[in-house]
Formats: sequence, structure tokens, C-alpha cells
Amino acid sequence: MMINVNREVSVMENNEKGFTLVEILASLTILGIVFISFMTIFSQMNLFNARTESKLETINLAKKELSFWKDNPLPLEDVDELLDLRKDEISSPGFIIYKYTRQEKPEYEYQVKLRVDSDLKPFIESSVKLHRFHISIYENNREISETFGYMEDGTL
Repeated sequence: MMINVNREVSVMENNEKGFTLVEILASLTILGIVFISFMTIFSQMNLFNARTESKLETINLAKKELSFWKDNPLPLEDVDELLDLRKDEISSPGFIIYKYTRQEKPEYEYQVKLRVDSDLKPFIESSVKLHRFHISIYENNREISETFGYMEDGTL
């Protein structure tokens, strides 16, 4: 009995046209790993973008508050926009500290620390004296933004 070897070889050659199960499973595993890696990167980017947006909002809020303080001379007791205005001259000698909230939502607590004496040396005797002030914005007793500015001597 004779076996035709050529016929068996031709059958094997015909079966090699497709992918094996091992190759398909390996490719799916690799694609899954790559997909999961990209998804973690995108979720981290989304979280980072949300934090950046929140930080930019509070920085702009601090700059707006800086502009408010430069435009409104003291005392601030007559300003209707401010709620729960508290003035403290005792806890930090050499400074006046104002703490307040605004009517606008969301409600943040603002703290403005004014230096009573100018900390800048004037170049000439007739130059304007500037007083440094520090604006901090708090949310749930946690500082979320701050900025610094200077006021002329006559506004304190």
C-alpha cells in the first residue's frame, strides 16, 4: 500500500492561508493592553484639565479682587457687595486683615492682608509710598488662590 506524500503536503499548504487561534489571541491581548494604556492616559488628562480649569478660575477671581481693591479706597464698610466683613488689626502687628465673603456664587472666603507701613524705600522724597497687600481666596478653609498688589499711601 502506497501513500501519496505529495497529496498530504498539498493539503497542509492549503491550510496555512489563515491565522491560527494562538495568533488571534496574542493580537487581541496586545490590542487590549494598548487600549487600556490609552484609556488611563485619557482619564488622567481629563482630571488634569479639570484641575487646571478650576485653578484658572480662582486665579482670575483673585485678579478681579485685586482690581476691586485698587478701585475702592478704604474703609470698605459701605460696600454692599461684601458679606460678613471682619477687620482685624490686633493679631498681626503692622498689618490690617480683612476677611469677608461676597454675594456672588460660588461663595469663597476672601482674606486681604494690608501692610500698614510701606515696605518699599522711595527713590526720592516726593515719590508715592506704596503699601503691599496680599489677597488669599479660601474654599472650605483651604487656600485655593492668592495674589499680591500695591496700594498708594492715601487709600489706607
